[in-house]
Amino acid sequence: MDEQQTTEQVMPTEKEKTRKKALKEAEQKLGELNKQFETLSRDLEDKTKELAESKDRYLRLAAEFDNYRKRQEKEIGQIIEYAGEDVLRNILPVLDDLERSVKMKTESATVQTVQDGLELIYKKLLKIISDLGVQPIDSLNQPFNPDVHHAVMAREEKDTKPDVVVDEFEKGYNYKQRVLRYAKVVVSK
Repeated sequence: MDEQQTTEQVMPTEKEKTRKKALKEAEQKLGELNKQFETLSRDLEDKTKELAESKDRYLRLAAEFDNYRKRQEKEIGQIIEYAGEDVLRNILPVLDDLERSVKMKTESATVQTVQDGLELIYKKLLKIISDLGVQPIDSLNQPFNPDVHHAVMAREEKDTKPDVVVDEFEKGYNYKQRVLRYAKVVVSK
């Protein structure tokens, strides 16, 4: 029996072999799981850093956009506030001409001289507004057009078709593609 016991002690039993094999497999599996855990932990750290960087970039972009929006609002406000500056600068020479004509001594000026001076001032002003995109509306002897004319009166006219502009109280003007002021006109009946 001693031999049999010794052989049994020396030769592991089937149970023991299975247990050792299972233990070895479990250790391998545990090692693999530890490696996966370490990899996932590193990935989580990397993703956390990326998220923090993205959040920081987002906050910087949001602040930059907010500053841009405020600058734009300020610039637009200034544009609106000073929009008429160029127009006024262009009209100042006409004002200077009118001032000179008012200061002109009446003894030295004839009616014709004053009229010629006023005509020059009128032409200068027409050129200035024309350069700005303002054009007069041609109304006389044209068919009445409610899109550009405002009829203030209607009267009978011989040899004139009905609904034709026969007189103009105030000239109308277009600014680019819009009516700046409607022409006040008299229309034939």
